[in-house]
Amino acid sequence: MNNPETRPSNNTTQIWWLRAVCLSVMVILLVGGITRLTGSGLSMVDWRPVSGILPPIGEQAWADEFSRYQQSPQYKLVNKGMALDEFKYIFFWEYLHRVLGRVVGLICLVPYLWFLLRGKLSGSLKSKGALLVFLVCAQGLMGWYMVKSGLVKDPEVSHFRLAAHLSLAFAIFGLAWWTSLGLMQKSWGDLSLPGNCFRKWAIVLVSVLCLQIVYGAFTSGMKAGYGFNTYPLMGGELMPEALFSASPFWSNFVSDKFSVQFIHRWMGTCLAIGVLYFCWLTLKSGYLNAWLTKWTKRTAFFVALQFILGVGTLLYISDYPVFLPLIHQFIALFLFASLLALIQGYGWTEGKE
Repeated sequence: MNNPETRPSNNTTQIWWLRAVCLSVMVILLVGGITRLTGSGLSMVDWRPVSGILPPIGEQAWADEFSRYQQSPQYKLVNKGMALDEFKYIFFWEYLHRVLGRVVGLICLVPYLWFLLRGKLSGSLKSKGALLVFLVCAQGLMGWYMVKSGLVKDPEVSHFRLAAHLSLAFAIFGLAWWTSLGLMQKSWGDLSLPGNCFRKWAIVLVSVLCLQIVYGAFTSGMKAGYGFNTYPLMGGELMPEALFSASPFWSNFVSDKFSVQFIHRWMGTCLAIGVLYFCWLTLKSGYLNAWLTKWTKRTAFFVALQFILGVGTLLYISDYPVFLPLIHQFIALFLFASLLALIQGYGWTEGKE
């Protein structure tokens, strides 16, 4: 059986552009995670899309910025008495996060316009590029909308808005990654696959992963990870009586922190088992080509690592409140990319039986 291979594409520059978008999202996701986990996200109390590119310059500018922060709920309820130097530290992370957001926007927009004006984009790529630019703009607006929720009374951002903000980041990465894979030229040999069954299961798994990512944002936004720091039991029980006791009942799935933690931990466990079984089954089948074999092994590695990090975060979050949750979130992006690569690869084989 000859395996299909990817060949050099005449869309090389477009692929590099889309991969640059992916890389920029990876960087901002890391910085965004640090910003969130260090409590820095509410340090900038206004949004200036253009003039905000410059940080405070000079003692008076810093004093004015600090004075505005001192009027915020976070300062009054959490950081009262904070020194200016401490404020500069949390300000740095939020400022860097916002600057990187602008950089991501420019990486999406400028090459897109250049390719568009030079007629280097197909009809499909025009629409996908436009959607990419739209998503980045929506991400910026959602970011500020999220921050505003923590500047009113409670110095905590809405976990719903946090989930939307994170989901948009994954959507931008996913669209750029998926489109770049689609631009690669494939050559086919004789290939035998059992219909598109494997692809359908990969789609189911990535859908569950997306839901798990949303619940990860819920868990982070409500600080639900600090509720029960044991695994697999929660307070010595598999399912404590207090779970799913809120009213109305549906609120348990989105607003009760302990129920949300329960869902996140067991959805993650089921997802890890499901993905590993899927990888074992497909590798054992003997139907996979070199591309699918490579990405199947990567998927298995990333889901195993993600599960270990998830349990580690649960057990040691008090000792490593930034490092473990940050890496746990970051590896989710690699797992997401691996599953998308599998779905794309299975799509390439359809009709090639």
